[in-house]
Amino acid sequence: MNTLRKAMQILDYVIFSPGDVSITDVAREFNMSVSNAYKYLKVFEELGFIVRKRDKRYIPGYKLAEYGSMVLRKIDVREIAHPYLVDVMAKTGQTVHLVLKDGFDGVYIDKVEGVYSIPMVSRVGMKVELYASASGKAILAYLPESEIEEYLSKKRLNRKTPNTITDPQMLKGELKKIRELGYAVDNEENEIGIKCVGVPIFDHTGYPIAGMSVSGAARRLSEEVIKECALHLKRAAEEISKKLGY
Repeated sequence: MNTLRKAMQILDYVIFSPGDVSITDVAREFNMSVSNAYKYLKVFEELGFIVRKRDKRYIPGYKLAEYGSMVLRKIDVREIAHPYLVDVMAKTGQTVHLVLKDGFDGVYIDKVEGVYSIPMVSRVGMKVELYASASGKAILAYLPESEIEEYLSKKRLNRKTPNTITDPQMLKGELKKIRELGYAVDNEENEIGIKCVGVPIFDHTGYPIAGMSVSGAARRLSEEVIKECALHLKRAAEEISKKLGY
C-alpha cells in the first residue's frame, strides 16, 4: 500500500507541477534514488499517464485526459438526460432507457418505467450488447467507420433470440438503414416479447457517447407507434446533445 501511495503521489507531482519534471526533480522531491524515481516514471510512461519529451523531461499524458473525459461523460449525461427521459415516458407511456457506450459494450445508466411497462431484464448498471439493442445499434451506426470495423473484427455476435442479427454484413446494412432513418429498432433482438426504438446522443466532438430508447411490449409497438416514439426520442436526444456541447 505504501508503494501504491508513493506512486500516486509521484503522479500527482508530475500532473500539478507548473512545468516539466525531470527524474532528478522526482528523486529530490520524494527523497529517493534516481534509479528508483526512474522506475516509477517508466511505468507511468508505459501506461500512458505521462509522456517523456525529447529532453528527457516528463509531462502529463493524454491517458489522463481520456480518463477525465470518461468521468465527465458518466456524471453529466445521466444528470442532463434524466428530465428528458421522464418527458418521453410521459408522452409515450413506455419505459425509457439511457445507455452509455463503454468500450465494445453498453451500460444502462438510467431507466424510467412507464405506465405500460412490463417486466424486462434491463436494470441500471447492467451491460447490454450494442449489436442487439436499439440504443446500442443507434450508437454503432454513428461511430467512425474505422471503429465500426474494429468492433466487427473483435466482437463476437452471439444470438440472443431468433431475431438477433449475427452476420456482420447484415449488421452493416442495418446500421446504414439507421443512419438514413435517424433511429434504430430492436425487433425482439435482445429479449423476446420486447421491442425498442433508440436514438444516439452526441458529445461536443460529435461522438455518439450514449443512446436513449423507448421499450415496450412488442404487441404495443406497431409501426405507427414506433415512428411516434422515434419522433419524441429524436427531439429529446437533440436537446441533450446540445447541452453536451454538440
